[in-house]
Parts: sequence; C-alpha cells; structure tokens
Amino acid sequence: MTGKYKTKQQTYIRQYLESKKDDYVTVNQIEKYLKENNCAVGLTTIYRHLEKMEKDGIVAKIHVERYPGACFQYVGNSGQEDCFYIQCESCGQVTKMQCHHLAGLYRHVNSEHHFTVNPQKTVFFGKCEKCEK
Repeated sequence: MTGKYKTKQQTYIRQYLESKKDDYVTVNQIEKYLKENNCAVGLTTIYRHLEKMEKDGIVAKIHVERYPGACFQYVGNSGQEDCFYIQCESCGQVTKMQCHHLAGLYRHVNSEHHFTVNPQKTVFFGKCEKCEK
C-alpha cells in the first residue's frame, strides 16, 4: 500500500490489525473498534480495505470454524514462505506458525508437482496441547 492514497479508515483498520497481529479478527470486531474511535464506516468499506490489504500481502484471510465469514490477521509485508496456520479441531483456536521446514515442502510441491502453495492460506488441522490432555 506504499505510495497509494490512504484514508483515515484505512489507517485505523491497519492500526487495529497491527495491534492484534498475533490474533485473527472478524470484520465485526474491526467495525466495533472503528466506532469506538469515532471513525464510523460501513461494512462494505471495511471489506474493500481488507481486500486491498490482502492483495498487497499485508493481511491474511482465513476461515475459522465456529466463526461466520472470514477472519483476518496482519502479516505485514513478510512474504514468508515458512508460515502456515494450525487450527485445533476441539477448541477452534487458530495459531500462526513459522517453521523453516515448510519452505522446503512448498518448493518441492512447486518444482515436482507444478503447484504454488499460498502459505498465508495453508491451515493444518489437529488438536492443540491443551485439548490433547
């Protein structure tokens, strides 16, 4: 988004996402934050800004069971090949993971199977340590 026109709403959305960078948030949470900061904006505008941010690689869009619609997480301009998400099938918790072993897997899938994996949309399902006990 560098060099592009920035609106007040866009700035607030990005600030909120950055403050929650270790979490995933819904559009409704973003809307509530904006209203609390006297920056009322419609859902369509929020979706439009998020769509732009996702296209620019600043935001990852993921679907989390138990949440209607999509969730979003700030990823910055990382472009990391070693990131992915894990989601607990019991409690629904989603965690962003980084593991250098995944970069090799993604390269393998690309070179041997001619398929490019989108790391920001890769989700592994299983059970978290807490639910496993």
